[in-house]
Amino acid sequence: MVSYEKHIGPTPNGGDYSEIYYFDDAGKPADKEQATRCVIRECLNDGTLVGEINGLAGGA
Repeated sequence: MVSYEKHIGPTPNGGDYSEIYYFDDAGKPADKEQATRCVIRECLNDGTLVGEINGLAGGA
C-alpha cells in the first residue's frame, strides 16, 4: 500500500523535497491507486514547511 511518497529535489516554492499523502473520500490514508484526494507538502531539509497544496488524486 502506497499512501505516502517523498521526492528529493527542488520544489516550486523553494523547498528541498516534497511529500505526497494520499487519502480516500473519508479523509483516511489510502493506496495511491484508490485515492481520491492528496496533500502535497514542500519542505526544507530541516523539515520546515514552505508550502502545502490540497488536491484531487488520479486514482478511483
